[in-house]
Amino acid sequence: MKNVELVSGWSLKKVGKETDRISVEEIFERKPDRTSVEEWSVWERDWLSIEKMPAQVQDVLYDHGFLPEEFRLGWCEKALFIGESDWIYRCSFSGEKGRKCRIRFQGLDTIADIYLNGIKLGRCEDFYLPAEFDITDILEQKNTLYLHFISPISYMKEQEWEDKWNGSVLRCKTVRKPIHDFPPEKIEMGSNYQGAVPYFTPVGVYGPVFLVYHEEEEIKEDFIEAGLKEDGNGVLTIEMRGTGRPDTLTIHWEFPGECGVETQSRNGRQSFSPDISCDGWHIREEIAVDTPPLWWPRGFGEQNLAEISIEIQKDGRVCDRILKRIGFRRIRMEVPFAYCINGKRVRLFGGSLDPLQGYTHCYQPEREQRLFEMVENANMNTLRIWGEGIPLPDEFYDECDKRGILVWQEFFLGHGAYPDSEKIRDFCKKEAEYLVRRLRHHPSLLLWCGGNETLMGAEFQGCFPYGKEIFLEDFPEIVERLDNSRYYHPNSPYGGEWANDPREGDLHTYDCVWEYPYKSYPNFISEHIRTAPPVRHSLEKMIRGSIWPEGFTGQVLPGNGNIMPDTWVERSHISAQGQRKTGDYWEFYDAENADDLLYRFGAAYGKEIRRYGEQVRIGSRNPEVFSGRSKGYFACKLVDTWPKIYCAAIDFFQEGYIPYYTLKRVFSPVLLCFQKEESIRLWGVNDSAADVSGIVKYGILNLISGQTEKIKEKKITVTQGDAVPVDDLADLHFFSKDCILFAVLCREDGEEPVVCIDYVDIERHLEFPEPNLKLELSGDELVITAERFARCVQIAGEQDGDKFGWLFTDNYFDMLPGQRKKVKVLGNKEYGTLYVKSQYGCCRKIVTVQTS
Repeated sequence: MKNVELVSGWSLKKVGKETDRISVEEIFERKPDRTSVEEWSVWERDWLSIEKMPAQVQDVLYDHGFLPEEFRLGWCEKALFIGESDWIYRCSFSGEKGRKCRIRFQGLDTIADIYLNGIKLGRCEDFYLPAEFDITDILEQKNTLYLHFISPISYMKEQEWEDKWNGSVLRCKTVRKPIHDFPPEKIEMGSNYQGAVPYFTPVGVYGPVFLVYHEEEEIKEDFIEAGLKEDGNGVLTIEMRGTGRPDTLTIHWEFPGECGVETQSRNGRQSFSPDISCDGWHIREEIAVDTPPLWWPRGFGEQNLAEISIEIQKDGRVCDRILKRIGFRRIRMEVPFAYCINGKRVRLFGGSLDPLQGYTHCYQPEREQRLFEMVENANMNTLRIWGEGIPLPDEFYDECDKRGILVWQEFFLGHGAYPDSEKIRDFCKKEAEYLVRRLRHHPSLLLWCGGNETLMGAEFQGCFPYGKEIFLEDFPEIVERLDNSRYYHPNSPYGGEWANDPREGDLHTYDCVWEYPYKSYPNFISEHIRTAPPVRHSLEKMIRGSIWPEGFTGQVLPGNGNIMPDTWVERSHISAQGQRKTGDYWEFYDAENADDLLYRFGAAYGKEIRRYGEQVRIGSRNPEVFSGRSKGYFACKLVDTWPKIYCAAIDFFQEGYIPYYTLKRVFSPVLLCFQKEESIRLWGVNDSAADVSGIVKYGILNLISGQTEKIKEKKITVTQGDAVPVDDLADLHFFSKDCILFAVLCREDGEEPVVCIDYVDIERHLEFPEPNLKLELSGDELVITAERFARCVQIAGEQDGDKFGWLFTDNYFDMLPGQRKKVKVLGNKEYGTLYVKSQYGCCRKIVTVQTS
């Protein structure tokens, strides 16, 4: 088999009644002598060259200067015509006439009629499925391909509709395309849900286009599974089907050893004779692998991967070949989401992943790399691939395998009910089969989920959940048939007496908007949501107008509930109630300027993350609480698709603010935290790979005097995957509320001490001293020393005026008097100036920094 990607020779044209007198269908339907010279002239005019594919319509228009830079920042008024128009792609390419060949479209968005050399191959109507056509009898040495994309908005209006769906189903769900690509059914002030203003509908080719030359002997289906037995030995299961009558199938597996040196005793090669039948061939073999090196999730060990190469031969010639990487690991799940991997208890910490950006659906690996760096830096081990997002390419999952990032993979269903039509149901089943077959060999793939808030959305609206058979019947049947070793979760959230019941399944924490019982100790948090703006330089880039408009005070008065300037609100989705989803911002000092307001919301969001995170990691010791310790915690959203003021921990420009760095600390494998309920208790939490022991020093510090008023010391051991009470602080009796609680764990294994600082009063009641920070820099390591207590130490960088692209191993942290804090400088900057200040202290700077 040979794949030839069509990356050049492409052009694009807008078609429609107002701009052209002739369409591609008319060209192919007419005889040459009936097409006038004038019509051909119109047809050949205004084609735009495409530099490189894949590229969507908006990408081409942007490259040619027809869309302004602000479009990519989410101001999409001038781009609305894209989704309202028809477009035609044309490609001229050379072919190998006489060879068996298919043409494969990996991603078409969305409704496209496809023509090759004047012959219609068919129509694509599903964003989530590749389209493939046999062109053996059509392919010439010189070829012309046309793709006619029909306006998705026009197409939506033409789809069959049943009256019973009114008020329950969004009309855009009659089209298999991301629901956030369509205009909201009610357009109001602000952005759409994802962040574009007012909305944006992409169109065009978002995945590669291949010519696939193949032989009669071909691999059509493959199932490769790496199993691990209790004794540590492995079983490699190979199940394959194909066409033709091959003589042999050869399997070669290879494990990289330490320092890249192959471990020959664990590598091997075997050949088999496939079973031949009238409709092709098949084979199923189990191969024993002695004590294979294990694949571990991030933070628990190495990500050992084996390369599996499989070839089929006919008459001594290789006819087809596949190459995949697999990992041997043993996964057990006692109850939903309570995972034990290779004998270690693993809790899931991570985020719900939206598309990495919204101005194109074409994959951008440079954004992926920055995302993974930030995910690892934040102690995350899991990514939830959101059901309202887009398909991610194989490269993304390969990177998860390499880095040990577990994947919660959802099928592509979104908030609320779906049409219960056979057409939509059939599309969804085909999508699920394709996705399962494509991803099931990845060791990082942890579970399948039937979509996002499909059932919960119907419950919130008080509507019947039309289409529920898709995720309650069809998807589980497909997973059971094709990948029955993995757990299938019907939807997110799902479990208990109602969809978002905290006691079972998973939970989306909407307690900022709704009140419901049992919310304190949920079984699993798959979305935790609060609202805060991004860092200042991101905010300034994405809004129109002043960052602090004249007359704005931030006061909340009757009839005026805006707690942010209108210039900020314009980049927020009003119906998502972002104003109500802020944390307790009133606990912080009133803002006198933009920086104060940014801090107020960021600190409030960070406090909510910490409250939830520590609470669920400690767990409940009440025997009536079903869940005990929560099985995991995902931030929502992890990253912004467009520049927006809502809930993302990582903004569109891939900058991290207080919420991001708070998540990092909450997800620390070893944690100390105070629980302030009927008493004050100190807890030790250990979700690392091994037991942890050390000496804890803890007590009370007076903020004003800087003196330790009471202090205690205790030796502790916390076993892997557990949380234990260190001490009850009732014997400290009473103390002034302008004191803080602190605890420091000096670990026996020599790892960096674990520091915990907490408050017993709200911030606006406290006064903070000037900490007199001292800075030292050695290579890429910054050392900060605080003479007195420092509240929220903030590190910022600048390189030749550019504030974007910096990343630090920690930021926005508190410091005890005399504490030395080591922070590594990460990101993409080779030099620059670092600025360091506490929220209530002076700014210090180091003029230059060289990063590795």
